[in-house]
Amino acid sequence: MPDVKWGYGYNHFRVPGMSGTGPLLRKENHERALKVLSICRFKGVELTARNSTFGTPEAIELRFGSTAKFMDFVRSCGVDQISSIFLGLGGGAPRGSSPDTGPGSGSPSDPKSHAAVLASARTFAQLMHDVNGSCLVVQPMQSYWREAPVTEEKIKNAAACWNAVGKMTKELNVQTALHIDFLSAIHGMADIETLLRFTDPELVGLAVDTAELTIAGVDPVALYDKHYARVKHFHFKQACSVDAASEYKETNADNRMLNGWGKKEIERWFWELGTAGGLVDFPALMKSIKQHGYSGWIIVESDRSPHPAESTMMNSWYVQHVLANV
Repeated sequence: MPDVKWGYGYNHFRVPGMSGTGPLLRKENHERALKVLSICRFKGVELTARNSTFGTPEAIELRFGSTAKFMDFVRSCGVDQISSIFLGLGGGAPRGSSPDTGPGSGSPSDPKSHAAVLASARTFAQLMHDVNGSCLVVQPMQSYWREAPVTEEKIKNAAACWNAVGKMTKELNVQTALHIDFLSAIHGMADIETLLRFTDPELVGLAVDTAELTIAGVDPVALYDKHYARVKHFHFKQACSVDAASEYKETNADNRMLNGWGKKEIERWFWELGTAGGLVDFPALMKSIKQHGYSGWIIVESDRSPHPAESTMMNSWYVQHVLANV
């Protein structure tokens, strides 16, 4: 049985000493970050489209001269491959989209935005093709408070948009995978089931983010066991809290909850894999992954970690000493 491939999300590395989540800019900072991933035995890295140095084809061309030289730099730091890229939705546009390729305002749930979403996604899918990446990880709809009320028609419209994107990426040998986060308009098993029903399984897969789903009240192990054939990508991170008060529905929930301004004042929603009190049963999920023969990428993340390198090392220890023995 083929083994899974372990990679790491690049979204948590930031400028040293910076209290926010600004991306790395200087080449030496990227070198340090990639070498941390390498020494921790993560051989793939998932980019994020909001990263102003690594996240767009234009930025890579500007700073490295070509994708080939960019990959030479990545490999010189001990990382073998770009596994995937994450496209968040900001006002309907994948974060990091340039003005001439991004959809601007709107959402995949709005048919008027579909052509722009497809054009922007094509840019990043081509980048993945050029670096031999495997997956375009996308948010199916915007945050709940931006989309409400969420109707079956809106979900169907979003599905049609991602079917078109999936057809395009398949032609480039890149998988489209839908990423459900806990702030999303797609919330709970019923919405996920509806979304899967309206999307073509030959074109659109599912990216299981263990923490995001858990916070939203969805058991990632149960979801994977039921829909393993649709799952093409994983994000592994721990969660210690659930949004039991449905604060995701409130206006500006994105900023409020992620910055500790919610009702519970939770400053950190995402934790390292082996954190005590964690709600995700990673050994059970790993057992299911092996039983079903999954051989794609598992991207470990430490979103918004106050100590990115330390989080990477702690996650690496858990992968090597716990999950490797399942």
